[in-house]
Amino acid sequence: MRTRFAVLVGLLALAVGLLTPLPAHAGDGTFLDAVQSGKANFGFRLRWESVDDDNFADDGEALTVRLNLGYRTAEWRGLSFYAEVQSVQDLAKEDRHNDKGAGEHWNGVSAYPAIADPSITDFYQAYMDLKLGDATTLRAGRQEIKLDNVRFVGNVGWRQFHQSFDAVRIDTTAIPHTKLTYVYIAKVHRIFGDGLPMDSHLLNASWKLTEGSKLHAYVYRLDYDRPANWGLSTMTYGLRWDGSVALARDWKGLFDVEVAKQSDTGDNPNNVDQWYYRGVIGAKYDAFTAKIGYELLGGDGKDGVFSTPLATLHAWNGWADMFLSTPADATGGYWGLEDTFVSLGWKKNAWNLLAVWHDFSADTGGIDYGTELDVLCAWTSPWKQVFALKYASFSHDDWSRDVSKLWAYTAWKF
Repeated sequence: MRTRFAVLVGLLALAVGLLTPLPAHAGDGTFLDAVQSGKANFGFRLRWESVDDDNFADDGEALTVRLNLGYRTAEWRGLSFYAEVQSVQDLAKEDRHNDKGAGEHWNGVSAYPAIADPSITDFYQAYMDLKLGDATTLRAGRQEIKLDNVRFVGNVGWRQFHQSFDAVRIDTTAIPHTKLTYVYIAKVHRIFGDGLPMDSHLLNASWKLTEGSKLHAYVYRLDYDRPANWGLSTMTYGLRWDGSVALARDWKGLFDVEVAKQSDTGDNPNNVDQWYYRGVIGAKYDAFTAKIGYELLGGDGKDGVFSTPLATLHAWNGWADMFLSTPADATGGYWGLEDTFVSLGWKKNAWNLLAVWHDFSADTGGIDYGTELDVLCAWTSPWKQVFALKYASFSHDDWSRDVSKLWAYTAWKF
């Protein structure tokens, strides 16, 4: 039997065995009582998006809506269940963008820029939770997974249909000031409507060092099943230290330092032996925040490139999404990505304003990819509905082309 099935069956058998002898406690009615006394949740996001891409004669445009409906049962003998359906629909301009959908989810358009929000209705999450004592929980089934800052594992929350995983996850805080997480992933359900089987293991730990800082350590082994995806099979080890320190009155210093080493594993036919570095320093005063940072995803013609295929990529390296994969071009002689960035933010009461400037270049090859300016203006209403405008403009230097994107959206959930 394959490893993933053995792990899933073993953990589920453990869950059933641990469930049986649990003593009675408050809320131990029947399972039907737990189902009937559960809680529903609902959310939507309506978004208009426009893309001006120099590779196309006309701008891309889309008006889409995402609806989420979920239901969580009450706890019964330490056990609870959650199910959530997610539906994304194209309301207008369907023929003015390539929705990048997989298979039957593709809208058939290739003459316009990509706006990767295919029309899909499917289960986003469907899992069981089991409490194993006061400090440990087990979750099994299709689930959203966001680890640390989602640089390596996330739900791709910016796109309308989110990424989820068929997985078993165990979290424990049994050790003081420490959180340990283990995840086994059998399949990743991507934003395009397809699923990629894998046999992957994630181990993540975080320690509270001081009142304002944490140390994170992780080991991520991604092992894809299909030959077409073997090039993404990697082993990554990393450390991250982040937090804040009190400075003068009403001032805080901010820092975020990370280093990781990645190599090929499993059936990866490529040689991968690369480093990842990230360093950010900043200051916060009242509602204002300023940061300056540097990030490197290493790459060269001999040892491949550093990759993060399960990340929430839109949050990194510019909102224009020019670097959803690490550049690698043997013909052009450029590899890897260096990103130097500066951000200024103001967040107070219902308002959130943010501007970020990036300067991108190759790790190997000596070329400047270009620069990008990203701007966000968001307002949250008294009833907690968000209204926002967002803009990204990438200006090329020695690579690719100019791309700008504009979004207007509103989101609400309860």
